[in-house]
Formats: sequence, C-alpha cells, structure tokens
Amino acid sequence: MLAVLFSLVLLAVIALGLWYFERSLARRPGRGAGLFLPAAFFVMSVVSIVRSAPAVFAAADGAGDAVLSLLLSFALINLPTLLTYVVYFRTRRKLGEARPWPLRPRESEGDEHRP
Repeated sequence: MLAVLFSLVLLAVIALGLWYFERSLARRPGRGAGLFLPAAFFVMSVVSIVRSAPAVFAAADGAGDAVLSLLLSFALINLPTLLTYVVYFRTRRKLGEARPWPLRPRESEGDEHRP
C-alpha cells in the first residue's frame, strides 16, 4: 500500500512539474518554445509505436488485431501530448492571442483578411 501511495505522489509531482514547465514555456513570446513539449511527446509516442510494431504483429492472431492494438496504444501514449497542448492553448488564449494554433500565422504575420 505504501508503494502505491508513493507512486501516486510521485506521479502527481511529475504532472504538476510538467504543467508548470509547459505554462512557463507557453508564456514566452514565440510559439516554438511552448510547442516543444507537445512535439517531444508526439515524437516519443511515434518512436515507441514504430519500435513495438514488429512484436505486436508477431504476437497478434491477425493483421486487424495488430493494427487495432497499435492504434489504441498510440491513442493512450499520446495523452501527455494532448494534455501539454491543452495547457499551451489555454495559456496562449489567456495571454490574449486570438489564434494560438501552431500552423496558422498570427494576424500581424500574414494576411488579415484570409477566411
């Protein structure tokens, strides 16, 4: 019981540390710093899925089972990516940025009359 409690406390400390670190990165003037953690988590998830794919295909009964298993694993592994991106998005919105999407230019960077 003590080990489970210690693990939960450690997980909470890591989650709060990531939240604080992502908020501090998202508050910087450029968009690149705030998108570093979501991009890093996404790259790590893709690498882990690619590395585990041969073993999953070897152990599965059929290709459909293996693909479904890999897709569900990919969705589960991408939870930190989603959570850090939500923190980035909310922080940028609170700072007054109207469109904090990473692939769209700011109003001052591009054409303001684009649909």
